[in-house]
Amino acid sequence: MAESAAAAAAAKPLDVAAAYAVDSKSFEIRFSAPLGDEIRTFVDGNPAYLAEYLRVSGGRAGQSDASLDGRSLDEVTGTRVYTVDGDPRSLRVILGAEVSLRATSYKVWLDGDGHTLSDDLLIRAANGAEFRGETTKAQSFRGATHAPGKASFGQVKSRDSRTLRVTFAESVIAGMPAGRYSATGITVKRADGSDIRPSYVQAVTGSDRRVWDLTFTEDLGKGDRTLSLAGGTHALVTAGGSLGASDVLTGSVSGNASQRTAPKITDVQVDKQRANVVIRFDRKIDTFNGGEDAGPLAETPKGTGGSTLDRDSLLDGVELAGKVDGKGSLEDNLEEVAAYAPDLHTLVVKLEAGDRLVAGSRGSVSLDKGIVTDLAGTDNGKQTVRFTVPRSKTPKEFDASARDYLKVDKTSTANLRRNAFTYTDPENDDFSVRPENVENRLIDEKHDAIVVENKYIEATFVPGYGGRLLSLIYKPTGNDLLYTNPTGTPYGFTSTPPGQKGNSPFYHNWLMVWGGIFPTLTQAEHGKYWFMPWDYEIEQTGDSVAITMTKKDDFDYADKPGNYTYGKTELETSVTYTVSKTSPGVDMSVSIHNPTDTTKKYEYWTCTTLAPGAPSDAGSPTMEIVSPVSVIQRESWYPWMDDVEKPANPATPGDRYKVLDKLKKMVNWNRDGIAYGQGLKDNPQGDWWGVINQENGEGVVRVGDNDVTPGMKFWEWGFANSFDTNIFKNGSSARPYIELWAGVSNKFFEAKTIGAGETISWTESYLPTMDLANVTNANEAGSAEVAFSGTGANRTVRGDVFSTRIGERLGVRLVDTATGKVLASKQFTGAAEESTDLSARVGAGATVRLELTDRTGKVILTADKTAD
Repeated sequence: MAESAAAAAAAKPLDVAAAYAVDSKSFEIRFSAPLGDEIRTFVDGNPAYLAEYLRVSGGRAGQSDASLDGRSLDEVTGTRVYTVDGDPRSLRVILGAEVSLRATSYKVWLDGDGHTLSDDLLIRAANGAEFRGETTKAQSFRGATHAPGKASFGQVKSRDSRTLRVTFAESVIAGMPAGRYSATGITVKRADGSDIRPSYVQAVTGSDRRVWDLTFTEDLGKGDRTLSLAGGTHALVTAGGSLGASDVLTGSVSGNASQRTAPKITDVQVDKQRANVVIRFDRKIDTFNGGEDAGPLAETPKGTGGSTLDRDSLLDGVELAGKVDGKGSLEDNLEEVAAYAPDLHTLVVKLEAGDRLVAGSRGSVSLDKGIVTDLAGTDNGKQTVRFTVPRSKTPKEFDASARDYLKVDKTSTANLRRNAFTYTDPENDDFSVRPENVENRLIDEKHDAIVVENKYIEATFVPGYGGRLLSLIYKPTGNDLLYTNPTGTPYGFTSTPPGQKGNSPFYHNWLMVWGGIFPTLTQAEHGKYWFMPWDYEIEQTGDSVAITMTKKDDFDYADKPGNYTYGKTELETSVTYTVSKTSPGVDMSVSIHNPTDTTKKYEYWTCTTLAPGAPSDAGSPTMEIVSPVSVIQRESWYPWMDDVEKPANPATPGDRYKVLDKLKKMVNWNRDGIAYGQGLKDNPQGDWWGVINQENGEGVVRVGDNDVTPGMKFWEWGFANSFDTNIFKNGSSARPYIELWAGVSNKFFEAKTIGAGETISWTESYLPTMDLANVTNANEAGSAEVAFSGTGANRTVRGDVFSTRIGERLGVRLVDTATGKVLASKQFTGAAEESTDLSARVGAGATVRLELTDRTGKVILTADKTAD
């Protein structure tokens, strides 16, 4: 019945049901059904978007509404369209400064101007209902004459001793801060004359942007208290305009609310897989106070978390009781990264991969007093909350013994959804894109794709767009190892006119992210050919599929920026992607040949957009870089990194070398930035790097020959930028992935040379890793971590290995390298979703080697680490 009702709702077309004036500057359009999230997000990101397709008639020449004569509202300068918080059926139109409604009748309708409203302009209902065609029937409404005001306080009321609820007289469209607050524009003057500023600002959902809560870290006291907001700091925008630099809002605080209570757990649930314990608090938690991970929990202004807690930190103030199937207690079977906070209300506790709580059993979560602190600086009290494990079936595991196979689809397509744009002058080899030639409207651009799959992976290749591996699905989990951008948007434009050298960071004076793994040549950054077609051929045998993509550097763009100096090199690049019948990874073999009789300068980099353990178009805020790198050098343009990482050379801090520590974690990237990893070529365990999603332990590693590719570039958009981005906003390019690069030179714009007739080649492999919190070393056979814990006589070494030789009989042992003594050993069968671990007691200063062996006893992977 539910499916048939949904089908009936979708069959009924979407329509404009009504319209009415809010005031003399704005009116609302009400649709026949709630609008879908896609179009609502699109409107939030592009307030000018739908104005292009909205028309209003009824205005009168010589009056304030003269331009409302049936023309498109984007011709009414300054007109914007907004969603209505709390009413998904409606959109609010705020007219430009020169237009006001009168007390007369108007008609409003949508006109796609040659585009279908639903298929082309994305205007669909949440239930799937669509408009039919390019226009809607006009709806009448009567104008209002009362003018809207600028932002002003309607009411300021105490909710408790440290929280105020502020209600504005008008909807605040923009300008109000959100999240943790460190500015100076909002202040409360208390009765004793002292001032205090909020620590946190949060909109109240469903209030039509009129209501906000302010949280303070001290009691506000009683008596006369006044809230003030400075327009010079926060230029709040309403339908009536924006606050000016000299405007100051003031309001008396009413009510003497009760003392703020301690934060507490409101609910504990176990997920259906019986693998995670989900703890919910009654309010947002600012700080976790246990162990080495003690400190503020990360959050973006829009509420995405991402902080992680290791096992010791979690158990420093949280006691967990529960029974694990065949394994003993809950506390003894936690992951190394034992918990994460997806938001400030929630803490998720993780069992080791493959473990399950006993169905129907009971357990509890107990908090020590003061283990968490809320946003108002209030600590929790001691508390125990009990839970019951659901009686769910154990999830079906991946069958590694299933038949091996290899399948190729040479007729597939990949869809690049992007902003519509035109190139500047493609007939004359000017493939630049300029902002004035980019539309808010999206289009779907289809590209031929080749999909290769075996029982472990499904890999999608797109030769026609930069010679890339676009997606690499790991079938045992169904998640992608890579990131594919759901909406491409051009950015990084030049400000110089055609015919002059550009000043963009990029060769073609613009860039757009699609994602995956792709070669960039023969210049720095994304090179010349990231969006251009490559020639290719496919070779298939019974055991492998090889797709060879080739490109000759025979192009030189006249208006390229001045720092791109290598010219047309004539170098011939060949990239062969190989999928083997029994491998869970993809090999990428690169060959660069100089067919000329002169030495050439060039650069080559492999660009990767990594977001393992998530759907193709998503990433986890818990992502963490794993690599053998201990020192980075930040690019000079990003001094913010100096406040995050310690100098590697304290005597010469200006050299920009930093100890790589906090910037391994995505949540610590305060903004976008570039850094370069140091020392890969000289590190005996330096031929790999990757990213791990700490929510589920899924990761991806690149294994290569870093004698040939010693360069490792880090790029991230910044934590908040990545997760608060609006993917439909024209020009909003930040996305939730980690971009790591492998290069033949150490950094961008540092040329390599290739001699006449010379060929340089290497192979890099992209492989999954599962159930590891970190990696000490990796190669084609797998990834391994060696870690120490405890002190003195209680010193313990733990080895953890995930092998790509899934289904094979393998061995692992821990060896004291000084004595050759085997400290611990184990035989196991390689699993698709779990690592294998073992541990032993060791002395201080010991160096321990993990050795992974095949069924014949041959060592196929080692990982060495020395105890502190």
